[in-house]
Amino acid sequence: MRNKSIYLLLACVCGTVAAVLASEWLKAQGNQNTTTMVEIFVTAAKIDVGEKITAEKIALERWPEDKVPEGASNRLAEVEGKYAKQRLFEGEPIMPVKLMDENWSSVPNGWKAVDMDASELGIASSIQPGDRVDVVGFFDEDEFIPRSGSQTVFNGIRVFSIDGDTSQRTAEERGESARFIQLLIPEKDKDAWSYAKELADIELQKASDQDHTLDDGSNEAAAKFVAMIENHRKEQDEKEERLRLAEEEAAKMALKAEAVTGPEVIGKKVEGFTMFKLVEGRMLEYWIVAGKLPVLVGEVGAVDAEPQGPMTDTLPVQVTDDDDYQRLNGEGSPFFEPPSND
Repeated sequence: MRNKSIYLLLACVCGTVAAVLASEWLKAQGNQNTTTMVEIFVTAAKIDVGEKITAEKIALERWPEDKVPEGASNRLAEVEGKYAKQRLFEGEPIMPVKLMDENWSSVPNGWKAVDMDASELGIASSIQPGDRVDVVGFFDEDEFIPRSGSQTVFNGIRVFSIDGDTSQRTAEERGESARFIQLLIPEKDKDAWSYAKELADIELQKASDQDHTLDDGSNEAAAKFVAMIENHRKEQDEKEERLRLAEEEAAKMALKAEAVTGPEVIGKKVEGFTMFKLVEGRMLEYWIVAGKLPVLVGEVGAVDAEPQGPMTDTLPVQVTDDDDYQRLNGEGSPFFEPPSND
């Protein structure tokens, strides 16, 4: 009887354990059956940079919801007709952030690819074709630049290629250090690039994926940069014009002073003498210089008499240092007036 009781107890224990294990197994099976599955687009083949996403290159695939990468898409409109911004491998979930609306692996209309030396760029090894960068120049004050310092020339422009390669590759795939980088800039901003290359030391800074293209097709920072140069040049031209007018006014004042004190040639006083002539009861004063026309200084005794210019109806007086100026008198004098017949 005692042995039967032991066997019965063991059977109860084993039965209980089996029931618990069966319950856990059924629960696990039930949990598996309730896992939510969703459909997402994945690549049906490898897609390289710049390749267009077509229906043949993608497929809908069921994934457990908790295994779907953030940003994966199941909407055809978000992926079809786009271009790969980076290399996509077969079976990889397709995310719109890895795609672009235009094929930046070829130069689009209205844009141009410009070269710059990559050997001295600190970030050359960390950027890839398709990345956006800011172009910053360090300028010295001159006729084009109003003040020394750094200036952003372009905001968020695309890296087009590295050593002529438009595909995204790892540093190991690229091999040795980059030699040159090509950037995509709007055609409208070629002057901004020329100024920057000529006047500044340029560096690149990694930027967000925000587009800074204005409605007229130019880059926001480039438009401000060129406007700054044009305004500075305008101010310089206006300053030069004011200086020119001031010099002209000073020259006029000097000529006016000459009429009173006698002419000067290149700042050196010209030797001459004063002569008086009685005309119709008025005593007129003239300034006489050898080889020059007599200059009417004014009427003797007149108040605020204005100096006059050379007498245009008088022949030049050829006087040398040996002359005693006696021939200024008589009929040979430039002041001689024949008697009136009236």
